[in-house]
Amino acid sequence: MFKGIYLATFISLIHTYQGELVSYEFIESFDKDNIQTILDSEFGNLAPEALYDVSMYKVIYNTIDPYGNEVIASGVIGYPENINQAFPMISWQHGTEVRRESVSSNSGFNILSLWLTTRGYIFLEPDYLGLGESEILHPYCMKDPSAWTSIDLVRSAQTFFDNDSGYFYHPITSNNDLILFGYSEGGYVSMAAHFMLENQDINEFNLLASFPMAGPYDLSGIMVDMMLTLEPYGEPYYLPYVLVPYISYYDLGLLSEYFLPEYAEMFEYLFNGEYSGSYINSIMPEIPIQVLLPSVIEEFTNNLSHPLRLKLFENNLWDWYPEADMHLFHGLGDELIPHENSELAYDTFIENGSENIYLYLAPEEYGGHSEVAQYCLISAYQICEDNYKNILNKGDLNNDQIFNIQDILIIIQLILNQENEDSLLLWISDTSMDGEINVLDIIILTNLILGETF
Repeated sequence: MFKGIYLATFISLIHTYQGELVSYEFIESFDKDNIQTILDSEFGNLAPEALYDVSMYKVIYNTIDPYGNEVIASGVIGYPENINQAFPMISWQHGTEVRRESVSSNSGFNILSLWLTTRGYIFLEPDYLGLGESEILHPYCMKDPSAWTSIDLVRSAQTFFDNDSGYFYHPITSNNDLILFGYSEGGYVSMAAHFMLENQDINEFNLLASFPMAGPYDLSGIMVDMMLTLEPYGEPYYLPYVLVPYISYYDLGLLSEYFLPEYAEMFEYLFNGEYSGSYINSIMPEIPIQVLLPSVIEEFTNNLSHPLRLKLFENNLWDWYPEADMHLFHGLGDELIPHENSELAYDTFIENGSENIYLYLAPEEYGGHSEVAQYCLISAYQICEDNYKNILNKGDLNNDQIFNIQDILIIIQLILNQENEDSLLLWISDTSMDGEINVLDIIILTNLILGETF
């Protein structure tokens, strides 16, 4: 049964560093029977089995803005209700949103987060800067702030689940494995986070794989060329949504120096988080660049060193060397973000020497940008289940999915030398859940081996 929605008192912490948890607030819980009903209704025979009751919290945490200044961001943490297991984390980076309220921290569980969480994943979803509780201009398709907002949410989750922190009552634990999922803008953000984790040598968690799907990885090339074709575009507001923060954050001048007067005036406030993409589309021409001054179009087209073009180039994501596994998904019928973005990234990664890079192109008949998303997500989920999912059980110290004498021997070694062991192994060993590793844990593990329960 649905357990209800209520607000808990915010627990505020002193925020002094990137990724620090500032506050959290309960959103909602579901039990697995209710989840199964929802999944069956949505997917019929394709619905997975719901394995766990789940809960979700809204969190506010510290991150940095495009200038490197400390700011707050918000997001959600959903988790399976089982205190005897340590779960992997999936960070889901959502697609393009313009309204500040159109995020999961306001709406709670959706079908994707319910699916992943009940199947045994800790679900993380950043709202992004400029959305949710963040009131700054959203840095749309800007590599660094996009990456940090996602990474810092994972950091805040570590505090959220830290039983020694004293801030949270429920001893749910992560196994420290991280998987990145994202579609559209979320595909871009997922790749940016993957890039940042490896290029800044961030090893606080174990990045197993990323699944960037249908993202605009070549902003200065493929995406620019598409906008310059003078063809109608399905989401014309994408163009000013990119340009307005670029002009602002990179100090490239005034909006009136780029846009026709009537649009420059409107764009000063249309991206303040109060208006929807569909509303902005309704007052824009079908050909996006028709909002630009003709002189700007001419100069940008003919000058390969145009300051705006150079900043777009700085935020491309296709020319580097991914080390962890990466699974790229894109639809051949994508009318908004051409599949060549993923093909260029894949080809370049391979040329740069990356080995564990995979490309999946959905047939054109699967539909356009929105329609093919479900195929990509379900396929990515299955790959994740088959290759990356690892749930650790208390007492199973060697992670061989059985309780036996080998686990007892490891506990004995831990009792003799606890100071040199990592916290996760100590958690797995603490079968009595009393915060200590001692002979009681050996007794409980022995009972497990004999087929008894806690």
